[in-house]
Amino acid sequence: MRDVRLPDFPCVVPVEVRFRDLDALGHVNSAVFLTYFEQARLAFWLAIHPATAPGEALDAARIGFVVARAECDYASPVRLGERLLVGCRAGDFGTSSFAFDYRIVAAGGSVDAEVRLVASGRTVQVTWDPATGRKLPVPEELRRSIEGFQAPPPKSWPRIPRPVTGS
Repeated sequence: MRDVRLPDFPCVVPVEVRFRDLDALGHVNSAVFLTYFEQARLAFWLAIHPATAPGEALDAARIGFVVARAECDYASPVRLGERLLVGCRAGDFGTSSFAFDYRIVAAGGSVDAEVRLVASGRTVQVTWDPATGRKLPVPEELRRSIEGFQAPPPKSWPRIPRPVTGS
């Protein structure tokens, strides 16, 4: 899920701009960026809460949070056919809330291509019990899962010593 073009984000989702994403001016409508955030947020959530069986449908009650706030800062327009990368990371834990930060870049086909910042944003989630309709404290297990998922990868693989051969 990581991508070298967004090294600060443990979850990176590719998105292709579709015709339906466009507004009358021919660029991605501002509201669609929240949908791109949603795609990355879901990918992040599924990475820390994997399905118990292949092909298992996602039970909405398993999500465990509702979005309480969303914000987006637009940096450059996006047009039909551009390939985007949407990065997502979590943090800023409160008693019953936490945040996801996002960055969207336009990226060429190769990892060596330059990227252009398109937008950045943040959502604040409140942990929620759908049965009672009330917020819940952020479970410590959730915090640990997120921190483990976001841990940076090792800078290099551990060196494996070669076997010593006799002469």
